Amino acid sequence: MMNTGRLKQALPYYEKVMNAVDFKTELHGRAALQWSICLDSLCRSKEAMSMYSKLKNHPNSEISKKANMFVFSFQAMDFMKLNSTPVPKSTGYETYFTKFGGQKNYYASLDEPEVGVGQVIPYMLFLVSPIFIVAFAALRKSFQL
Repeated sequence: MMNTGRLKQALPYYEKVMNAVDFKTELHGRAALQWSICLDSLCRSKEAMSMYSKLKNHPNSEISKKANMFVFSFQAMDFMKLNSTPVPKSTGYETYFTKFGGQKNYYASLDEPEVGVGQVIPYMLFLVSPIFIVAFAALRKSFQL
């Protein structure tokens, strides 16, 4: 749900995992981290910050490192005197990003080749053509002698 942008609907599932598993486990840490990211994205930064602070001391080094990075970002915002990040209603750039609004995955996949053979052949001919020209000139020159 989080990957599709339904952050409010994802929160209860993360909470369910966090309540069912001990804090020291990796699963709890990952669920708590994702839960905090959801809260932060929903402009509930104070709640997210408290969980990030708790996760800084998590036994899993990857989770504690990520939580530490988020805490640092909050500290940087405080240092730069940014109390909150306002979410603009309309930026004027919406039309540029409507292309990416669909469900299509724009990232490269292993199943689909990124470049087809029909696109590679002209470039290969272009790169190899000087070799053929030099070879042809050398052959012609050798027959003239």
